[in-house]
Amino acid sequence: MYIKNKLISIVSSVLVLNLLFTGCSSSLDKDVSSKGIVTYEENLTTEAGKNPEKLDVEGIMNELTSDEYLSRVVGTDENTRSAEFIKNYFEAVGLEPFNNGSFYHEVYLNKEMRAIFNPNEENDNKVNNIIGVIKGKDSSKAVVISAHFDHVTVRERVEETSSSETSRVKVTKIQGAIDNASGISVLLESAKDLTKYYKNKKPEHDIIFAAFNAEELGLIGSSKFVEEFKDNYEDWYNINIDCIGMKGNEGLAVKNNNPLCQELYDDFIEVLDEDKVYYEMVPYARNEEGRIVGSSDHMSFRRGNDASLVIGQDGIVGIVHSEADNMSIVDFELIDSIKDALVDFIIKSDNKIY
Repeated sequence: MYIKNKLISIVSSVLVLNLLFTGCSSSLDKDVSSKGIVTYEENLTTEAGKNPEKLDVEGIMNELTSDEYLSRVVGTDENTRSAEFIKNYFEAVGLEPFNNGSFYHEVYLNKEMRAIFNPNEENDNKVNNIIGVIKGKDSSKAVVISAHFDHVTVRERVEETSSSETSRVKVTKIQGAIDNASGISVLLESAKDLTKYYKNKKPEHDIIFAAFNAEELGLIGSSKFVEEFKDNYEDWYNINIDCIGMKGNEGLAVKNNNPLCQELYDDFIEVLDEDKVYYEMVPYARNEEGRIVGSSDHMSFRRGNDASLVIGQDGIVGIVHSEADNMSIVDFELIDSIKDALVDFIIKSDNKIY
């Protein structure tokens, strides 16, 4: 979840810089090609994700919250490994590559982010979305199912001594189980279920599965995706999964605040009722005072005047982006039920575009 707070954005930017010049320096020294340039493909060695039949929601989340992927911050090896895991999974379940034969969609960072990643090379910094598709009978229309896989770390200022004004910044990697290993697990498992369902027949229109990067830096990956591919379709809509499956009494937050999206919300709520998934008529990402303080990738579609729905849980503000967001608070049965409802909705809405 992207928290709409300038201070957090600045801290995240400084964090990325810190990680790139500390935690990643040794690995970059090892992964230099003969030309002295590290390529994306050269840095990918993991076999993870290639056996999706042995994975489920819990298995996927255990993978993405393990030390090998911990925090998944943009610009780190952990983020790159996460992208490769998702790509392997998409390929193994039978999705087609979306972007001219590739699952990767390169997203060049904006001027501010490029300066943070490498102040001397303006055009040498990029991240990757991972995009797969089930091609439909009519590829002029599509539903885009999405979730972001990048995350953040926790930073706190620590005083060196009680008598000194100097301080240092302590950086703590966190799991990001709810935000957003949960959403990625639903994205991947729904892709597995829907490729099986449509194995011997085509859906009415394309079903796109998008794992977006750099959401925490301001919805960068999804914004670039919409900008680049919107004109490829006469019409499309988005279902975005971000922050679900937290133990407790909070339901999905399904109060719509955009008339363009009301029919989509109404039809999805009908499926939630049928599948007995608990929800509340409250907006996504509200704080205790009821003010909306966060956003996610569904907003990139709304900005383009396209309908979108966010599947997100109430009560997450104050938990996400903290050490409390770990696997101990996850309700896997709840996530499975939400995944099943999403799959049911896609099948039942097969011939409809919102």
